[in-house]
Amino acid sequence: MSETGNIEKLAKLISKDIFKWFKWNTCLPKDEDWSCESDHHSKKTHPSDVVFYYDDPYSGNTKYLNTDLKSYAAGSITKGSLTKALKSLAMSVECANISESWQKKFLIDDVGFGDVSGLLFIYNHDGFYDKDFKTEVKKINLDEVRVADDNELMVVGPDLIRLLYDVVSDMKMLKADELFPSYNDYTFFYPDLIRARRCGDEWGKPATIEALTSPWLIIKHRSGDNFESGFVVYYHESGEGVDEFIYLIDAMSHYQMFSGDYSIRVRLTNAASDAGINFEKAKHEYLKMWGNDEARKKQMDRLDVEHITNFTKSFNPMEIGMRDDV
Repeated sequence: MSETGNIEKLAKLISKDIFKWFKWNTCLPKDEDWSCESDHHSKKTHPSDVVFYYDDPYSGNTKYLNTDLKSYAAGSITKGSLTKALKSLAMSVECANISESWQKKFLIDDVGFGDVSGLLFIYNHDGFYDKDFKTEVKKINLDEVRVADDNELMVVGPDLIRLLYDVVSDMKMLKADELFPSYNDYTFFYPDLIRARRCGDEWGKPATIEALTSPWLIIKHRSGDNFESGFVVYYHESGEGVDEFIYLIDAMSHYQMFSGDYSIRVRLTNAASDAGINFEKAKHEYLKMWGNDEARKKQMDRLDVEHITNFTKSFNPMEIGMRDDV
């Protein structure tokens, strides 16, 4: 396989390494074309690099993500390339929601079929991208993209990919140290909300795309030989202030995470060097707010915080051609 072909496989490899840990499923057909259903798209077919799916924890419906995997050098991640990719994705998602051809290829079961959204996955294969990706996305003229009514497009860029890879790497390291459970003994946590209640059993829930783009990601797990049942919270904010951690602790209380004597491990993914100190101050301030109540003190004592290791994931393109798992 040529080096160019190997580079094209990088996004597939990294997406596979990441999303299986978040309990996403993959439809069997990959790199498939299917019939265009629109007269104004000027296309005969649309592509699907890969289609991910998972059951939404609140509605119970199956959400499908028609995914375009891109592997770019830093200099190729521009407003123009992003606009072009999103325009193509918008057209494919519009058709996927009505295409019999798409449904025959990818639909697992028409019972509980929710919708098809679009996911643009932008992997920077040379590791040199250092711009604010969100700022680049905001430069795009959305009038040029033309997303159909009720359709949804999401973009996972280099910064988020690095963060998610760091989370997965940390999960793997904890598992290797026997401090994290097996695949069937952890779930992503979704509390009952005022306007929405979790659907079905709480175990086996995936990390939705909304959860993966939130300020924190909460995992609930059963106990193991070397750890108690509880929660692992991956916290993505800077941690530069005490108040943001008071807000986090208050959210944990609201989600009833302090009930049941659960252990709670807060893992800082990209925080300031003094974030751990600020977290301890927040615990102290939170106790003061509750009058140093003894029960609250026990809850605070079960809160542990630690910075995770940050990795830079890169692959040698020529080595990719030697692998048979992508």
